[in-house]
Amino acid sequence: MGEVEAFEVDGIKCYFPSADHLPHHFEVYRRGAYVVRIYFLRTNRKRGLNWDYKRNMGGEFAPAEQAVLFELVMKHKRRLLAEWRRKVSPDQRK
Repeated sequence: MGEVEAFEVDGIKCYFPSADHLPHHFEVYRRGAYVVRIYFLRTNRKRGLNWDYKRNMGGEFAPAEQAVLFELVMKHKRRLLAEWRRKVSPDQRK
């Protein structure tokens, strides 16, 4: 498992699970609340942040958190893809 280096958000952990699967994504963990997947290549200005719950532990992925992550994904999409390739699947060039 590798931490997302492209950015940090206070109070949540952003990471790439090792040897994970397509589509390209990272996970966001808030202790005791949730784990969500952020599909960074599917995120865009037209459709917004593309995500789903991996696990809900009784908390909500708040709209304010979504907005912050949306802007960070849009700003750092190339870096996220480079990290995905390096940390998750060095042989996947899709």
